[in-house]
Amino acid sequence: MKNNLQEIEGILDFIEKHLFDERLDLDSISAESGYSKYHLHRMFAAVVGFPIHNYIQRRRLTEAARLLVATDRPILEIALCSGYDSQRSFSRGFKNLYKDSPAVFRKRKDFLPLQLKYDVQRREELRADRIQDVKIINSGQIKLVGYRESTKKGFRVIGKCWRILHKNKSKICSRTDPAYLIGIDDYSSQEQSCENPDFNYIAAAQVDTFTRIPEGMRCFTLPPSTYVVFSFRGKTEDSFQPIVEYIYQEWFPHSTCHFNENNRYDLVKYGEAADENGLSDIQFWVPIRS
Repeated sequence: MKNNLQEIEGILDFIEKHLFDERLDLDSISAESGYSKYHLHRMFAAVVGFPIHNYIQRRRLTEAARLLVATDRPILEIALCSGYDSQRSFSRGFKNLYKDSPAVFRKRKDFLPLQLKYDVQRREELRADRIQDVKIINSGQIKLVGYRESTKKGFRVIGKCWRILHKNKSKICSRTDPAYLIGIDDYSSQEQSCENPDFNYIAAAQVDTFTRIPEGMRCFTLPPSTYVVFSFRGKTEDSFQPIVEYIYQEWFPHSTCHFNENNRYDLVKYGEAADENGLSDIQFWVPIRS
């Protein structure tokens, strides 16, 4: 007898096989699986992180985004095969997820997958369900003031950088965005062939000018770049490794984005304000070729 995870895996395969079928809904999936709609809804959402309807919509719109970039098929045709009864309703749903209209998204020619097929076997390793938004940002120079340490001394230096920064951040002048602090994994001084390189870690605040730098802090400048930015909510003290692994192991291979080898770092913007559950806005920025 299959366990519940195996049942969900079978349901995910069924959804994938019938993704663009007009009658794919909770009723048809319940009939296929043999579970009641109530039990199926609760079990699926608990494992995957989304109700079935939301998951199907996200998968369809992700594949629609792929078609917009990879083919010349008319938008209306893509809308109809994605389960929408009109181009207008499709455009509204697409914009809700991708923040751009289908026409604008097609002109950008960048495929940004927001919902790949959920992998039950790697559910604890790769947490795609945490990502709320993906977008591309063109940024000028980013000036930072803060602290830097090498992980050659051990990863405890990362916590040290943050403790000192939080203690002294009020002394930093000309902050451009007081709502966020920034952490950077900087691999620019390492050989590209290294499998597990040490790197420099920077904890800093963004500023518009380098004036009156507090004692002990350093100035850093990131060059102009295009970034793909992943937004989610989390506790700043938690490990985001499952999300990072999803981004690098699953998201990038399916996207049309390419790493910018001249800008060998990634950065995380941590929101300073937390809600009643201790969750903050967090953004993971990766430099890509424009």
